[in-house]
Amino acid sequence: MPSGFGAMSALVSQGARTIAAHIAESLRATELSVLGVVARCAPRAWARAMAGGVQALMACSPVGARTRQEMRETFPGQRRDAARLAAEWLGRPFRDHVNSVRVANGLEQPRDWTIEMRGAPEMLQDPSQSFIVATGHFSREAMTVLYLPSVLPKRLATVVAPLAKQKTPHGARVRIQMRAIRKGIERVRNGDVYIADVEGRAFLVRLLHHLREPGGAVIIATDAAWHGEKGGGYTRPFAGFASQTFALGTARLARMSQRPIVTCVPFLDGDRRVVVEWSPVIQPPARDDADADARITDEILDWIERRIGERPGQYVSGFGHERHWSTVAQC
Repeated sequence: MPSGFGAMSALVSQGARTIAAHIAESLRATELSVLGVVARCAPRAWARAMAGGVQALMACSPVGARTRQEMRETFPGQRRDAARLAAEWLGRPFRDHVNSVRVANGLEQPRDWTIEMRGAPEMLQDPSQSFIVATGHFSREAMTVLYLPSVLPKRLATVVAPLAKQKTPHGARVRIQMRAIRKGIERVRNGDVYIADVEGRAFLVRLLHHLREPGGAVIIATDAAWHGEKGGGYTRPFAGFASQTFALGTARLARMSQRPIVTCVPFLDGDRRVVVEWSPVIQPPARDDADADARITDEILDWIERRIGERPGQYVSGFGHERHWSTVAQC
């Protein structure tokens, strides 16, 4: 009887958590929908103020309290800034969505923003060089500038998550965000971009053809968690997680196409000001050196992880809490 009661309690607890998650996702989807209308129809300042209001409400909620505690645990060297970092992280998706909607509707012109390039490799301006830009899930607003022809004057392809098909609150929330992001990319690029959905294997073949032609570039978020078949990814510690699994696609694409990789992270440095940091160029290994895929993936993720530690409030994915950021070691 006690064991049966325990199992029943566990099921009830799991059901309650699922219901709470659905409610939270429904609320986020509603907030994003309303923000989208305001972003299209009202002045920019009003839409941003409303996004700030959503951020303030979340910061004052139990979610905000939990996030502040998690920030203190994961970034102990920034404990005094935990409240600011938590609020910024919680509000980032809403601020980013306002920008995405305005860009998608031609109400915001990223080409007029101030952009500072740090460590940009010469190959960005080489009309014959093809390469891969590895990046991470940082502020969507800052990421917008990567699609400007002045930043990447290339035949551009970008890899994005497909529109969620699930008829769930989570699926609805993802569709709202991704539609605005995709339309924004096409608007900034004047339609001159190939948006590759991560579905099946055909998209990899198309990316290979894209890179083998002169002057092609592919943008890939290498820090995306792997949810494919068991054993198909690469597992390592990352961003507070003791263990997280990633696809090796970025490194494999470089090896198969024999094209270099450069890692890049844009971040906001004030209103309509973006700094774009570039890593040293990673040359492709021999085409048959499959063991290099993990080594190159580590090199990319290590560089991205340092950028997360420097500006956790601009990272839009979640953090683990099994590891903490060392401001001394910068890792």
